[in-house]
Amino acid sequence: MTLTVSTEPLESRQLAMTIEVAEERIDQEMRKAARKIAQQVRIPGFRKGRVPFHILLQFVGREAIVNEFVDELGQEVYKEALEQEGLEPFFVGSLDNVDMEQAVRFHLTIPLPPEVSLGDYRGMRVEEEDVEADEVQVQERVQAILEQNADYVEADRPSQYGDLMTIDLKGVALDDDGNETETVVFNEEDWDVTPDQENPMEPAGLDEELVGLTPGEEKSFEIAWPEDSPSMHAGSTVRFSVQVHKTQAFETPAELTDEIAQNFGPDFETAADLLDDLRENALQEAAQQAENEHVQKVLQELVDISDLAYPPVAVDLEIDRLVRNFDMRIRQMGLQGMEQYLEMSGQTIEDYRESLREDAEKSLQIELALAELSTCEKLAVSEEEFETHIGEVAAPLPEDADEEAVKSRNDMLEMMRAEHSRPLIESEILREKSVNLLLAIARGEEIPEPEEDESDSEEDEQSTAEASTQTAAAAESEQGEEADEAEAATEESADA
Repeated sequence: MTLTVSTEPLESRQLAMTIEVAEERIDQEMRKAARKIAQQVRIPGFRKGRVPFHILLQFVGREAIVNEFVDELGQEVYKEALEQEGLEPFFVGSLDNVDMEQAVRFHLTIPLPPEVSLGDYRGMRVEEEDVEADEVQVQERVQAILEQNADYVEADRPSQYGDLMTIDLKGVALDDDGNETETVVFNEEDWDVTPDQENPMEPAGLDEELVGLTPGEEKSFEIAWPEDSPSMHAGSTVRFSVQVHKTQAFETPAELTDEIAQNFGPDFETAADLLDDLRENALQEAAQQAENEHVQKVLQELVDISDLAYPPVAVDLEIDRLVRNFDMRIRQMGLQGMEQYLEMSGQTIEDYRESLREDAEKSLQIELALAELSTCEKLAVSEEEFETHIGEVAAPLPEDADEEAVKSRNDMLEMMRAEHSRPLIESEILREKSVNLLLAIARGEEIPEPEEDESDSEEDEQSTAEASTQTAAAAESEQGEEADEAEAATEESADA
């Protein structure tokens, strides 16, 4: 045996492992590495590649020779140690350090598969709350419809900021003695203008002079442009004369009318029809929200009555999944992925990942509990269920579908049936079946006990491991190349 392996259980389903490599194996590796190093260094009195081992050892040192092979050896002995100890980690172990002073020892932390012990889930009862349409929400939507139908209407009152005024406006520049010159600054007839207090017109004060006038009224006033104005009339005083033809106020209808309802959509004859539809939509939304909250409450209850233990890396893998999903969504919205989002939000990727940790842990706990539930209840996916599911995902073809559309759908179905896709799809179906079963239990429905068979005792011993394997497999499936990168990171850490 070339390895001496010692292990020590740690908290949170982790195992400290020390791998000591036999001196004979290290000696062999050192001599192979020395031959390689000898081709690269020049030692006085010796030709390249002809340096005796003990001379090279004195010249470059033991640590330099060990460093030449320690990374590759680390990968080899890691796999050998797992096989020797009969361990199947949940994910790639992390290398903590390498001791090379005398013997070569690798110190690692191994994440173990989660352990799940479900509570009395068949005794769970979670009451569903009654649902009513939110009348406040209905009235908010009514108000939004009324505001969409807001329009200008004639106002027989003094004008206000925001009104639409139709006026004749003429402005003539004055000389130093206050007499009108031939310079006409303004000369507008039937001019539609809206006095605006926040964004006034030039010259300053013109908007204010137009406020308070009634239709048919005439008025004269003088305004001087400031000396530092960028206008060509800077420093000039202008006498304005205005005549108001019409004033219109922007008003929102006071109530929902049949006319507004008919304009809103062809399905509505009266305001009552539209109100009924708004309340029905509000009720459906409330019911959907209540259902989502009920499902989460039931799932959380399952977690709360169960004992779950898992390594920290399981949470990190769930965070990875959430980050990938969010990256995909924002790309669909037109952003250039996480990098642009983080720049816009002023966050680092570390900050963002940490903000997801609490939700990721809750999600992980639920998935572990559901995986164990499917094992305990012996849930499985039949071929018919699988085909029905992928058929719904691919969506049925219209009657007039052409050959290209038929081929495209068939290609999609074949892709989902492929060996690399099927396990993930089956896990989605199993999850849905597990949730539906749990909801039925929470409602108090009679659920038959899973059938016993001769292998039950053996399966009970392996159920947690199988549930953990499903969770890890799903994580690694979504990780794709990231799992390889994680292993590469372990190799790189050996360099350190």
